Amino acid sequence: MSASDTAVVWRFLDGRTGHENQVLALSEAIARRRNCRFCDVSVNSAPNSLNCSATKTPGCWHSLPAPQLLIGAGHRTHLPMLLARYRFGGKAVVLMKPTLPCHFFDACLIPHHDSVWITHAGVLRTSGVLHRVRPANGLCPRTGLMLIGGNSRHFDWDSRTVARQAQRIIEQNSAQWTIATSRRTPPDFLQLLHEHPATAALSAGILPASELLSLMNTAGRIAVTCDSMSMISESLSSGAAVSLIRMPLRKSSRISRELCRLIRAGRFLEQSTEQLTLTLPAQNPVSESDRCAAFLDQLLPSLPEIRTQTAAYPTALSGAQA
Repeated sequence: MSASDTAVVWRFLDGRTGHENQVLALSEAIARRRNCRFCDVSVNSAPNSLNCSATKTPGCWHSLPAPQLLIGAGHRTHLPMLLARYRFGGKAVVLMKPTLPCHFFDACLIPHHDSVWITHAGVLRTSGVLHRVRPANGLCPRTGLMLIGGNSRHFDWDSRTVARQAQRIIEQNSAQWTIATSRRTPPDFLQLLHEHPATAALSAGILPASELLSLMNTAGRIAVTCDSMSMISESLSSGAAVSLIRMPLRKSSRISRELCRLIRAGRFLEQSTEQLTLTLPAQNPVSESDRCAAFLDQLLPSLPEIRTQTAAYPTALSGAQA
């Protein structure tokens, strides 16, 4: 395979796990469509102001092949990406509502909940943030995964109420459940959960990222607390039947408005007002990462569009340090 058949993609990383997972999700989707070479650039010591960006280019950038595509998530990636595009070429793609005007970038992949109403041709609205979960065939209906968040500025957390809903879902669904908590989950939640006979022996705790991704790609049933749009987006994209564990709303916010939009769109079916869960078998789940990769084809018109064979691409982010 010649170098001209390979798209060079610079990935700008700010060290935040959530942002880097979004970049990895888009990277994997692009690599499913094209032959790619990924070069990782840390922005921790890259130029971070207009003044220094005008005069400084990190030396290690000059050792990298010229990019066709530059992608990044996180506000600290914006100026380094624009500087790299100015010095080395390529198309700059930001995976969020940017701090700078959208027309500074060649493409902006912006979640619906960021409420950006722009007609710029390079803006694509996405359902939630990008993630690595894809619709899967052969989901196991007897495998259940419960995703538990925690304290949030958008919702009031009450461990007893959340545990009661979790217990009810488990009692009503005869699946083998695994409960994945997060760093935000209060310790008393698990104590309250295990007080109930139906949930006393369940495995619960923070799962390694690889194990969690594997479960999301196989579980036929997923229950998720409403405090995290990323967890909700991943659940809906998996193809599983999803239950939403509800909590009282603190105030109207972009997160709550996006949740209402998903409900109105029929992604969830609200039961009686006495029921605190929303359930619905998944309807035509879509991989947002794959949809974004297809959208970006317009930025790389000269390269072969569809890969004829699967080539290796990184499953972890590592590489050049600025």
